[in-house]
Amino acid sequence: MDAGEPAQHKTAGVTERPRVLVFYDYACPFCYIDQVRLARLAEEYDAELVLVPFELRPDMPDEGISASEHGLTHSERVEERLVEIAAEQGQPWVALDHIPKTHLAMVMAEVARDKGFAVHWRTHMAIFTAHYGTGADIGDRRVLLGIADEAGLDRAEVERSWTDPAFDERLHQFQHLAMHLGVEQTPAALVCNELLIGSRPYGVLQAAIERCLVRPENVGQETGVENGPGVASSLPDERGAKGPEAVS
Repeated sequence: MDAGEPAQHKTAGVTERPRVLVFYDYACPFCYIDQVRLARLAEEYDAELVLVPFELRPDMPDEGISASEHGLTHSERVEERLVEIAAEQGQPWVALDHIPKTHLAMVMAEVARDKGFAVHWRTHMAIFTAHYGTGADIGDRRVLLGIADEAGLDRAEVERSWTDPAFDERLHQFQHLAMHLGVEQTPAALVCNELLIGSRPYGVLQAAIERCLVRPENVGQETGVENGPGVASSLPDERGAKGPEAVS
């Protein structure tokens, strides 16, 4: 299944549409993998996806860094598994050593957010695919403007956004939200009120959303989740973009 714009299909008997906050960085390979699963979740459960940018390395130089030179590479086993999952999900994959600075890409995605979900999702996936699918440097303004053209964004508006402090403030607010919820790494997803840290198989996402669906027959029943987001995490065996990831 590809990660085109999620279709919205109502789940029978559900009285309240579930919401999923998706925390991501465009230089996080696990986030790229997860987008297909999240699109499927949105389609099957009519979930509202809210894309929440979380810049992992805000102090990175504009030209980016080398993963190998900074000790940020993954083990051979994890790299092989990422390639396998991408192939299974129909996602193009290019092995990369360069880690781009993602701030400008995130700002551009916020310009797209203001155009509605369809444009936002299209731009979001175009940025991810340009990086992990073709090896393009998404920290390069020229590359981003090319993506903007393909996504139907106005070049001049995108260029203005890169110097507009309002967009920097918006990203700061998203960062603050993530940290308030206990998110310190990507990928992460807040499925209703259950926080999942790390890349998760579709079955885990599915089980989480099933637990929070509001149907007539379970209105008023205890959910088993205490106030505030619950944190579900598995034993880490590898390091992801900034912390432990469960790759499966």
